[in-house]
Amino acid sequence: MKNIQIILNAILSSEIFEYILIDRKYRIADFSDGVKKYVENEIEDGNDIRDYFPEIFGYETKIQKVFNDKESRYILETVKKNDYYINIHLNHYSDDILLILLHNITEITLSKLKLLQYSNENMLLYSTIKKILDSQNNYIIVTTDDEVEYANKRFLEYFSLKNTDELNERKLCTFIRASVPIESYNDLYEYAKDEEKQIYVRNDVFLVKATLLEKTYKLFTFSNITQLNNINKELENRINIDPLTNLYKKPYFDKKIKEKLECNERFAVVVIDLDNFKHINDKYGHIVGDKILQEFVRLVKANLRNDDLFSRWGGEEFLILIESDKQEEISHKIEALRALISQHRFNDVGHLTASFGITFSKEGDTIESLLKRADDALYRAKNLGKNRVVTL
Repeated sequence: MKNIQIILNAILSSEIFEYILIDRKYRIADFSDGVKKYVENEIEDGNDIRDYFPEIFGYETKIQKVFNDKESRYILETVKKNDYYINIHLNHYSDDILLILLHNITEITLSKLKLLQYSNENMLLYSTIKKILDSQNNYIIVTTDDEVEYANKRFLEYFSLKNTDELNERKLCTFIRASVPIESYNDLYEYAKDEEKQIYVRNDVFLVKATLLEKTYKLFTFSNITQLNNINKELENRINIDPLTNLYKKPYFDKKIKEKLECNERFAVVVIDLDNFKHINDKYGHIVGDKILQEFVRLVKANLRNDDLFSRWGGEEFLILIESDKQEEISHKIEALRALISQHRFNDVGHLTASFGITFSKEGDTIESLLKRADDALYRAKNLGKNRVVTL
């Protein structure tokens, strides 16, 4: 490691190259200080390289080949990172370490892009630049006067278009969705000129960055992060969703309560407990018990509104968040739900009952005070003989 450090320091002194060392699990082992200008978040040893360079997603097979073959190397060309264009060189260093060299080609790339406006005067130059842009992994367009002047091959192929004329016939709002209305390329430029922004195209997710070239030309660079976004959603689901019932877990429920308290909204919290559920597990086994919980969840969900938040607290205890302060109406609704559950015949075990505790948000409430009040109401329902609703 020390030998390569000496060599790299000499190369890096020109500020054209920066480096990162990663292990086979894609964890960062070392990096040069200059890498920080290419990433949004603070880079640290031990973190996954893909958190900072999602462009690597999809190239894992090639990366493993570089690890395994000292003669092998791979380059991701003209990748847009912050305000820079870089080539990402993947090089073998040892059986367990990969050397990533980040080659700063910003000045070269921007110079080539600026030359696009003179393409009609010099077709050979235009052809050369076109080949460079067409070889990129990103999707690129250049606009002027809110019309597409140039679109690289990757962009046109994505939309099955032959040329920019066909692209200009389509309204931007018909294929791009964002958190704000996007009607024109000028709107898109205002949206993404300061930092990369997320947009949706078809079923894919992109990061788009807008750059002004000269006074009239705008460069848009689109990076497809669908795979990374799907991974993030999967991780979010693992964190927030209970795998047995497919309901939100309590931390997510707490988060939503906190948001509503901060906005001074009025709402009700309901705690539900299946009566004598331990007897079900003891008599029929946990597999049957799990099926009963799933059947119970389906029954309750079918009788809630779409905007009622139904969550699992743990075991046979559940939570409902109802966005309303109409106490009498909610009490009737929960009483009807209690009766419905007691009348339902569950597979394998027959009739079951549930106890309910209800409370309504008050000024000065916290998550803890709300849940304690609802829990106290539930325990009062239990002590009064179960299969009943108590409000505190």
